[in-house]
Amino acid sequence: MSELALQYPLGRPIAQAVAVRRQRHLPPGARVLVAAGDQVQPEQPIAEVGQPGGGTAVLAGLAGVVAEVVPGQHVAIEGVATLAQGVVGIGGAAVGPMVVLPRGESLAVVPIPRGGVILFPQHAPLTLLQRAAAGGAAGIIAASASARELEAFARADLTALLDEPAAMPAHVALTVVLTEGLGARPMNPSMYQALGQRIHDTVLLTGTTQPRHNIRPEVLLPLPLGTQAARAAADVTLVPGARVLARGGARGGMNGVILHVFQRQQRTATGAFAAAASVRFDDGSVEIVPLAALDRAG
Repeated sequence: MSELALQYPLGRPIAQAVAVRRQRHLPPGARVLVAAGDQVQPEQPIAEVGQPGGGTAVLAGLAGVVAEVVPGQHVAIEGVATLAQGVVGIGGAAVGPMVVLPRGESLAVVPIPRGGVILFPQHAPLTLLQRAAAGGAAGIIAASASARELEAFARADLTALLDEPAAMPAHVALTVVLTEGLGARPMNPSMYQALGQRIHDTVLLTGTTQPRHNIRPEVLLPLPLGTQAARAAADVTLVPGARVLARGGARGGMNGVILHVFQRQQRTATGAFAAAASVRFDDGSVEIVPLAALDRAG
């Protein structure tokens, strides 16, 4: 499917310290190891499937307080974290240390850190997705990927997956979050800088993407217990003079400044009518861009 068909909420893709509440879903037969009110650390097991001490653990993924325990369903945890939103993702929740691959090695033979969440700031080819899954990685945060190769990896129609995440095939063992979306773009430098500072830290990754409900995939980097959430909300309004980042189309990944926000819907490059703004990009060009394809950059 075309990335031009995706519609997302307005706003900055990175928030440095936000209060979050996330549900960690429990697999069938899981024994809960925590109770409401307990404090937990990101790498702490909160439930276990199998024999005590030798089963599969469900990790907290956040530093915070257990807010709710529903046996057989989920454990809800509240904490403070750095939140980075992606554009497209597949797979459920995954927890693991954020890692990078050794430089200079072919993706066909590079060692895959088992249980890690790979940070890959370039276009992720099918070979990398397949090797990461086969090597036991928990997930991958990549800049972009081909829609065709992402479908080949999931062995499912991408349009159907994004319309109905419950249809995600059970064999998709790797959670994938693309920060720039479909195509072949490198990671935005500010995104890579924010994530690269947290290498080896535990990360909670969620690939759920529901364009119709404005739900993006996300990367949560837990902050220590006691950290205060930022009180000042980021200015996400799209008004003349605002600096923005294009999230799709031919200008995807480019920065610019809004010159004018139209009162009425405008015809866009795809031929459809949408709420839009006139944007002067850093290369000097001026184009009409749908508001849903713009993020406030500063």
